[in-house]
Amino acid sequence: MILRHATRRATRFLRRFRADTGANALLIAAFGAPMIIGGGGFAVDFAQIYLWKRELQFASDQAAIAAAWELANNQNSTTYVERGLTEFNANESVTKDINTTPSITLSNYAGEVGNAVSVSVSATRMLPFTSYFTRSATTVSVFSQAAFTGGLVTTECLKAVDPHDGGTITFNGNPVFTAGCGIAALSDSKRICVTSYDTDGYCIDKDDGTSGWEGEDAIVANGTPTIDAGTIVTAGTVDDDIELITDDLIIENFGQLYDQFADVVPPINNVPTNPPGSYSCTSVGNGKGNGGPGKKIGIATPGWHTGGIKVACDTTFQPGIYVIDGGMLDIGGNYKTLGTDIMFILTNGAGIKVVGTSDNGQSTEINLQGITETTLINKYGVDPDLAHKINGMLVYEDPESEGYNPSGEGLGNKFAGTSTTWISGTIYLPKSTLSLAGTANVANICLTIIANKINLNGTVNMSDFCPNDQTHEEVVFLGTVRLVS
Repeated sequence: MILRHATRRATRFLRRFRADTGANALLIAAFGAPMIIGGGGFAVDFAQIYLWKRELQFASDQAAIAAAWELANNQNSTTYVERGLTEFNANESVTKDINTTPSITLSNYAGEVGNAVSVSVSATRMLPFTSYFTRSATTVSVFSQAAFTGGLVTTECLKAVDPHDGGTITFNGNPVFTAGCGIAALSDSKRICVTSYDTDGYCIDKDDGTSGWEGEDAIVANGTPTIDAGTIVTAGTVDDDIELITDDLIIENFGQLYDQFADVVPPINNVPTNPPGSYSCTSVGNGKGNGGPGKKIGIATPGWHTGGIKVACDTTFQPGIYVIDGGMLDIGGNYKTLGTDIMFILTNGAGIKVVGTSDNGQSTEINLQGITETTLINKYGVDPDLAHKINGMLVYEDPESEGYNPSGEGLGNKFAGTSTTWISGTIYLPKSTLSLAGTANVANICLTIIANKINLNGTVNMSDFCPNDQTHEEVVFLGTVRLVS
């Protein structure tokens, strides 16, 4: 009786409970609470892991790049690890107290040995939620690798600036260049084997029997030159024959070369057009006793010279700027020619020829020295920064000029000196080819020759481009660094 009564009461309760829907949300929340709390806990932990990994990876990347730059600039550096650690420490905060000491080591990349820096580091800590279940700490590890190519410190006393043509510096015959002051060619022209090499290292011909070689070297030898330049650098390739005859450091495919005067505007507008420059030869003495007129001497004054100047007697160029407006600046013809603190600006297609010759077995002196920045500033009002940059400039071809190559490359502008030819300063011919022959000496300023193309011919014998107490300014090219992993 009592059992039956209790059963009926329980049944009525369950029916009312089943019909009552007022507490559904509470029940669902109660059943879902563990999943909600667990999901939130895991989300917080994974966000923490992501933050650690992101910060560690960035700091590791920066450490690898910094250490690689140290080695790119100095491959013998013993401080690249310290530099990497400094950069790593500067780029972390959250993981500062939980990470291991980064491992920074030399490594290999793309088949090369010791051309990369690798960095590995990890961070370990107990996570607030996950560790409750795992009873262990969580570790995040990262790895970075930066590859580098070494930097270059060199000098450049002979440089061709044409960007693409082959043979921008050409040795013809048996010239001698032993100045040891650096050769550079900006040209990216290359001679490459487009087939493959045989077991002896020779380029295999194409299927049609033609040569497997294509293209032209940027620096070419047509003969057997004697070369001691110190460094030979080009954005393209160097003739294999040159590599066989010199112990110079040869660097090919080097893309950091540049023309240091490319953005310089020559001070042509600083030279007044009125009065124009003048040149004339005047007889001196009466010539008694030799049955002929007296000796002639010439004086050239700075200014504009339309149609060029042809030296026709022993001549002195007075200090200043000479604008050669078309025609030729022709120096030679057995006449003594002197000029100190001077600059020739070639414009409107003007060219230059300096040829040292001898008269009855007596060498004729030619002595030309580049302009000083003092004259540029005080006499012509040239901006001091520009004056400093072109200090010592002897010949400056206007970049707006079309250049001087009237009879084909190499047959226009010419320097052919003798033992009494003295040329000091910078010769800059960005639009023209310059042909070098004979020899030349330097007096008070190092000689630098920059032209669109340069031909060194068989009679060239150049061993000194600087006075004994001077050297060419070093040019520092940074190495390259890239993050590879």
